[in-house]
Amino acid sequence: MDIGTPLAEIVLMLAAYLVGGIPFGWILARLAKGVDLRKVGSGGTGATNCSRLWQGKASVGIFLFVFALDFAKGLFGGLFSMAAADHLGASLGSASSGITLQVLCGLAAVLGHIFTPYLRFKGGKGVATTFGVVTALAPLSSLWGLGAWGILVAITRYMSLGSIAAVVVIPLTYILDNGSQVFRSRLGVLLFLLTLAFVVVWRHRDNIRRILTGRERKVGATDQQL
Repeated sequence: MDIGTPLAEIVLMLAAYLVGGIPFGWILARLAKGVDLRKVGSGGTGATNCSRLWQGKASVGIFLFVFALDFAKGLFGGLFSMAAADHLGASLGSASSGITLQVLCGLAAVLGHIFTPYLRFKGGKGVATTFGVVTALAPLSSLWGLGAWGILVAITRYMSLGSIAAVVVIPLTYILDNGSQVFRSRLGVLLFLLTLAFVVVWRHRDNIRRILTGRERKVGATDQQL
C-alpha cells in the first residue's frame, strides 16, 4: 500500500488510536486486584486512579509503572507517525503533509487513551500519553511541562493541578523555543499542542471544581483526609 494514499493515512491514524487505547492501568487493576477502575475512585483508567489501589511505596511504584506504559503508547505513536510522515512528505514532495500526519496520529493516540475502544470508550485523562506524544514531536517542551508538573505537585500535592499546568506550559514554551518560526513553518504542531492542552484541561474539569471547593484528593491522602 502506498504510504501517500489517503487510505494509508487512515490506517496509520487508526493504528495510533488502537495502540493509544490499550488500558494498561485497567488491565493491571483487574489482574492484580480484581477491580474495574471505571467503578472506583475517579473512574479513570490511568496511573493516578490505579495507584490508589495500593498503599505507601507500592502506590508510587504502581503509578510510575502505569505512567511509563501510557507514556510509551504516546511515544511509540509519535515516533512511528514521524517515520511514516517523513516517508509521506518525501513521496509527495511536501513536508507539510508529513507534519499533518504526525499531529493527526499523535492526537489519535491521546484520544485512544481517553476514549478507549476496549472499554466502551471510557478511559483516562490522557496526561501520560500526551507527554509521550509531545516528547516525540517537541522534546524540549515536554521537559518544560514535566518540570511544571513536578513543581506544582510538590507544592500543592494536587496531581490534577500539576497535569493542567504541564499541558498549558507545553505550547507556551514551544512558542518561546521556536520564536516566529512557529507561525511560519510549525503552526500545525503548535495548534496540535494547543488542542491537546484543551482536551486534557477539559478532561480535568471535575478536578478543577473539586480543587475550588477543597474536595480534591491530594497525593498521599487517605479517603478521610483530602
